[in-house]
Amino acid sequence: VARSPRDSSRSGEKLELAMSNLTADVLELLLEFVYTGSLIIDSANAKTLLEAASKFQFHTFCKVCVSFLEKQLTASNCLGILAMAEAMQCTELYNMAKAYALQIFPEVANQEEILNISKDDFISYMSNDSLNTKAEELVYETVIKWIKKDAAIRAQYAAELLAVVRLPFIHPSYLLNVVDNEELIKSSEACRDLVNEAKRYHMLPHARQEMQTPRTRPRLSAGVAEVIVLVGGRQMIGMNQRALTAVTCLNPQNNKWYPLASLPFYDREFFSVVSAGDNIYLSGGMESGVTLADVWCYMSLLDNWNLVSRMTVPRCRHNSLVYDGKIYTIGGVGVAGNVDHVERYDTITNQWETIAPLPKAVHSAAATVCGGKIYVFGGVNEAGRAAGVLQSYIPQTNSWSFIESPMIDNKYAPAVTLNGFIFILGGAYARATTIYDPEKGNIKAGPNMNHSRQFC
Repeated sequence: VARSPRDSSRSGEKLELAMSNLTADVLELLLEFVYTGSLIIDSANAKTLLEAASKFQFHTFCKVCVSFLEKQLTASNCLGILAMAEAMQCTELYNMAKAYALQIFPEVANQEEILNISKDDFISYMSNDSLNTKAEELVYETVIKWIKKDAAIRAQYAAELLAVVRLPFIHPSYLLNVVDNEELIKSSEACRDLVNEAKRYHMLPHARQEMQTPRTRPRLSAGVAEVIVLVGGRQMIGMNQRALTAVTCLNPQNNKWYPLASLPFYDREFFSVVSAGDNIYLSGGMESGVTLADVWCYMSLLDNWNLVSRMTVPRCRHNSLVYDGKIYTIGGVGVAGNVDHVERYDTITNQWETIAPLPKAVHSAAATVCGGKIYVFGGVNEAGRAAGVLQSYIPQTNSWSFIESPMIDNKYAPAVTLNGFIFILGGAYARATTIYDPEKGNIKAGPNMNHSRQFC
């Protein structure tokens, strides 16, 4: 705004306003809105009107334009509107456009607009944890398309752009057959380093806790949640039973069941399953009469099973549990009968370590952790009868102790810890429960369950 020198009297003062990039049509609409309160807005002039209204600080006018543009958001224009809203510091429109663009990423990825946005805007969009994609492969493909849109200039940013892809969540076969063979990747050492990082993540599941980077963090659309997982089991077919390979999970948040990757074997039974961190470990078992030492790890973020280091002793009908981040496999039936052997697995080093043996060799016992100790209740002894013994282990001293009690007659039952007490549930098709107080050393009968069960 400038004062005209042609008239210095205050009553005749004139003001001049420089208005660049403002067409006569837009100015006419602005003036009409000022004098009449009416506004003609459509998809052709909405952006220009918003820019003008923002420049003149016509707040009511801005709200009308924002409301209109929010209703006009599509996969083909949302990124452009997002960039405009950010440049104009229009928070309401920015938040709306951003949420919309993130939610419909699969549609946005197929539009020409995404290939024309700036590098910084592209990285900001593609690296967002809320980017809604069921397959990280689509993120990778979109990055490659963006680079190839103007490869002469954009190829220099290949590593920076590839870093926004969560490569560890790309399927191994796609990683090897597609990503590995992409010329943009092959010609960049930094890109190859990122791909090799993802390969190591796939090849060394036991060491993944040490490989945490922004690329190993799942996007929110991955649907990561605390779930209850059912692994295998048996199914009655007529008068016969068949081992199941199905693995399913229940999401308590929506009370729905979902299928997971099936077991990687058939007709295996009497294995033990335990969760450690975000993964599930399945150890031992028997298949076609052969007792096994295999250990499989289910990677929840990748939905697949991988072999890890084998136990030192084959076993079935054993117990497995987690204490201080390590997996313990306890007792069971070996090649020549009951075993007292106990070993623990380090998920970081992928190594098994033999520790002090059980005082009494048992299988099909109930085991749990409580108060810094490992407890093994009952089970079946070498004579095939209920062992009637409680065995406890102190990891810090690598020592076992045991007591015998007629109250401990369980077999084929699980044990769980709750509020400092240990509950033994059913077993041998019983409804009975047993409650143990580790602090006082008391054992007592608990209330009967509604249904009898074993191997639950």
